[in-house]
Amino acid sequence: MFGFSSNETVSITKKVEIKEELTITPIESIDQVYELDRCTSWIQDKCVNKVCLQFPDALLGDCVEVAVSLGKRIGRQVYILGDTSCCVDEVAAQHVGADAVIHFGHSCQSPTSRLPVLYVFRKSPLDVSHFVTCFKDTFPDTSEKILLLYDVSYAHYMGEVSDMLEPAFRELCVSRLRVDQQDGGSSWSSLLAEGSQERDYHLLYIGQDGPTLTNLVISLPGRSLRVYDPNSPSPDLRLYDGGKSRFLMRRLYLVERVKDARILGIVVGTLGVSDYLGAVERVKQLAARRGKKCYIFAVGKPNVAKLANFPEVEVFVLIACPENTLVDSKEFFRPLVTLYEVELACQDRPWSERYVVDFRELLPGGLHHAEIEDSPTDPDTPDMSLITGQLRYLGDQLEDSSPDTVALRADMTVSLGAESLASRSWQGLEQKLGQTEVRLAERGRSGLPRGYTDEGEV
Repeated sequence: MFGFSSNETVSITKKVEIKEELTITPIESIDQVYELDRCTSWIQDKCVNKVCLQFPDALLGDCVEVAVSLGKRIGRQVYILGDTSCCVDEVAAQHVGADAVIHFGHSCQSPTSRLPVLYVFRKSPLDVSHFVTCFKDTFPDTSEKILLLYDVSYAHYMGEVSDMLEPAFRELCVSRLRVDQQDGGSSWSSLLAEGSQERDYHLLYIGQDGPTLTNLVISLPGRSLRVYDPNSPSPDLRLYDGGKSRFLMRRLYLVERVKDARILGIVVGTLGVSDYLGAVERVKQLAARRGKKCYIFAVGKPNVAKLANFPEVEVFVLIACPENTLVDSKEFFRPLVTLYEVELACQDRPWSERYVVDFRELLPGGLHHAEIEDSPTDPDTPDMSLITGQLRYLGDQLEDSSPDTVALRADMTVSLGAESLASRSWQGLEQKLGQTEVRLAERGRSGLPRGYTDEGEV
């Protein structure tokens, strides 16, 4: 009987679509590929009693062999987390009381807030000789300033690449991964020449098109950007633009949407990245400065259906890691913006050539932090919306601790709620206050939907 539920065989036999091809590593290579010696030493050094191994979908074919082998080495049980996210799933790890997490595969390396983490990156193949040849053909002038960046899956080749190129290219700067950083700083480091800035360098990226490359395009103001994709049929150092101009135009439009919005929804897209609560508080402070109301939502990974349940919210602010914070919100009922766009809209900050994707850089102590001005804009001085062409006022929504403004804030809240309720096509069940007979509680229907106790058997 499937009148009230789906057939369980459908869920069992359904084929799950995996974006990446499932990897099956030979048993004799498991120790080397997954660096089990390093994992064992790390667990022993940290005195970890219970550890979780987080695998993306593409590596789940190896998870049992890795867990069994590592469990024998450390003499205790390990737990497997199947999570494709580039962030560490601290919430799932805490469900089993884990002391630490080992994250396998691609990662954004956002610092965690509770548990220590060891990153073991996937090792993708790279033809170093071919790359070096393409590099020398593209940059015949050995005095060019070049900044080399790469996907984490190619990090194990960078020592060999540096040895082959740095003797001839004195101005070459190869970025380094900070795999053991837990201080909340950047996961990359690059030592530029004295007196030089990033805009003086040609940027070169080894990897595929994806969130990491997109973040580099919009956040690093280099002279040019070239991409070497080892997975392409004929790899070369091609110039890459990535539609930066169209992207920035879209984000500027979203800044205007934030200025027009009266109600913001703060979507917490991650509970594991350090300082996410600070980002939530920052949005609330900025919104209060411009007389906007805020609501906080923790809905896991946001999608169209989830956020469509909150039609009163005019703009959603997504708090997530750098690789998940930029969401194409064209399909969403309301747009999704970043903390940086809220800063631009509510703080009157000038637009810079560097787009900030990491919200931690905007918090106190961050590289791009700016203090919030104590005195907000005069509420009686309007500005014009570039979208609607209408004048915008701050209204009565500014926060004030004086007793005289309590009534104003209360009236504002009621008017906003009443306006939102009146705009709905369905406003709930009719209450009929004073028209319903008052009676004592009676025993109601009991049982399951497929067969209540007061129903006969079929």
